[in-house]
Amino acid sequence: MKVEYFLIDKVKEEIVGPNIESNTKIKKTFSLEEIKTLIEESSVLLFVNKHDNLLEPILQDELLRKWDKEFVSNINTNDFGSVDDYENGYFYYVDVWEMGERTKVVVFSLQH
Repeated sequence: MKVEYFLIDKVKEEIVGPNIESNTKIKKTFSLEEIKTLIEESSVLLFVNKHDNLLEPILQDELLRKWDKEFVSNINTNDFGSVDDYENGYFYYVDVWEMGERTKVVVFSLQH
Protein backbone atom coordinates (compact mmCIF):
# COMPACT_ATOMS: atom_id res chain seq x y z
CA MET A 1 0.00 0.00 0.00
CA LYS A 2 1.41 3.36 -1.05
CA VAL A 3 0.81 6.19 1.41
CA GLU A 4 0.85 9.69 -0.02
CA TYR A 5 1.69 12.56 2.26
CA PHE A 6 2.59 16.23 2.24
CA LEU A 7 5.01 17.87 4.65
CA ILE A 8 7.16 20.91 5.24
CA ASP A 9 10.88 20.23 5.00
CA LYS A 10 12.07 22.72 7.65
CA VAL A 11 15.72 22.45 6.59
CA LYS A 12 15.07 23.31 2.92
CA GLU A 13 11.93 25.37 3.69
CA GLU A 14 10.06 23.50 0.96
CA ILE A 15 6.76 21.67 0.64
CA VAL A 16 7.24 17.98 -0.20
CA GLY A 17 4.57 15.62 -1.52
CA PRO A 18 2.96 13.97 -4.53
CA ASN A 19 2.67 16.30 -7.53
CA ILE A 20 4.46 19.08 -5.63
CA GLU A 21 7.07 20.68 -7.83
CA SER A 22 10.01 22.83 -6.84
CA ASN A 23 8.81 25.62 -4.55
CA THR A 24 10.14 28.64 -2.73
CA LYS A 25 8.80 30.09 0.50
CA ILE A 26 7.73 33.73 0.28
CA LYS A 27 9.32 35.45 3.26
CA LYS A 28 6.76 38.05 4.21
CA THR A 29 3.80 38.48 6.50
CA PHE A 30 0.48 38.54 4.70
CA SER A 31 -2.52 40.66 5.71
CA LEU A 32 -5.97 39.09 6.07
CA GLU A 33 -7.00 40.69 2.78
CA GLU A 34 -3.96 39.24 0.98
CA ILE A 35 -4.65 35.78 2.43
CA LYS A 36 -8.29 35.89 1.32
CA THR A 37 -7.21 36.93 -2.19
CA LEU A 38 -4.69 34.07 -2.30
CA ILE A 39 -7.22 31.41 -1.31
CA GLU A 40 -9.68 32.67 -3.94
CA GLU A 41 -7.15 32.25 -6.78
CA SER A 42 -7.72 29.44 -9.25
CA SER A 43 -4.19 28.03 -9.08
CA VAL A 44 -3.69 27.55 -5.36
CA LEU A 45 -3.01 24.47 -3.22
CA LEU A 46 -4.30 24.74 0.35
CA PHE A 47 -3.15 22.81 3.41
CA VAL A 48 -3.64 22.77 7.17
CA ASN A 49 -0.62 21.89 9.30
CA LYS A 50 -2.04 20.45 12.53
CA HIS A 51 1.15 18.90 13.92
CA ASP A 52 4.66 17.68 13.07
CA ASN A 53 4.72 19.58 9.75
CA LEU A 54 2.39 16.99 8.21
CA LEU A 55 0.03 18.79 5.87
CA GLU A 56 -3.61 17.93 5.34
CA PRO A 57 -5.05 19.17 2.04
CA ILE A 58 -8.18 21.29 2.32
CA LEU A 59 -10.45 22.01 -0.63
CA GLN A 60 -10.81 25.61 -1.72
CA ASP A 61 -14.62 25.47 -1.45
CA GLU A 62 -14.41 24.05 2.07
CA LEU A 63 -11.93 26.70 3.22
CA LEU A 64 -14.01 29.52 1.73
CA ARG A 65 -17.15 28.09 3.38
CA LYS A 66 -15.37 28.02 6.76
CA TRP A 67 -13.50 31.32 6.27
CA ASP A 68 -15.81 33.57 8.32
CA LYS A 69 -16.54 31.09 11.13
CA GLU A 70 -13.27 29.23 11.67
CA PHE A 71 -10.42 31.03 9.96
CA VAL A 72 -10.56 34.82 9.63
CA SER A 73 -10.84 35.57 13.36
CA ASN A 74 -8.20 32.96 14.21
CA ILE A 75 -5.38 34.03 11.88
CA ASN A 76 -2.29 35.57 13.41
CA THR A 77 -0.65 38.02 11.03
CA ASN A 78 2.22 38.72 13.45
CA ASP A 79 5.48 36.81 13.87
CA PHE A 80 4.48 35.71 17.38
CA GLY A 81 1.29 35.03 19.27
CA SER A 82 -0.41 33.37 22.20
CA VAL A 83 -3.46 31.11 22.12
CA ASP A 84 -4.70 33.07 25.15
CA ASP A 85 -5.27 36.03 22.81
CA TYR A 86 -7.87 34.05 20.83
CA GLU A 87 -11.38 33.33 22.01
CA ASN A 88 -11.36 29.78 20.62
CA GLY A 89 -7.99 28.89 22.18
CA TYR A 90 -6.21 28.39 18.87
CA PHE A 91 -4.86 30.35 15.92
CA TYR A 92 -3.19 29.84 12.55
CA TYR A 93 0.04 31.18 11.15
CA VAL A 94 -0.13 31.44 7.37
CA ASP A 95 2.84 30.73 5.11
CA VAL A 96 2.95 30.86 1.33
CA TRP A 97 5.18 29.14 -1.21
CA GLU A 98 5.49 29.86 -4.93
CA MET A 99 5.49 26.78 -7.14
CA GLY A 100 6.23 27.66 -10.74
CA GLU A 101 5.04 30.87 -12.33
CA ARG A 102 1.39 30.76 -11.30
CA THR A 103 0.72 28.24 -8.56
CA LYS A 104 0.90 29.14 -4.89
CA VAL A 105 0.83 26.82 -1.88
CA VAL A 106 -0.86 28.28 1.21
CA VAL A 107 -0.38 26.57 4.58
CA PHE A 108 -2.43 27.33 7.68
CA SER A 109 -0.34 26.13 10.66
CA LEU A 110 -2.51 25.46 13.70
CA GLN A 111 -1.26 26.61 17.10
CA HIS A 112 -3.17 25.37 20.15
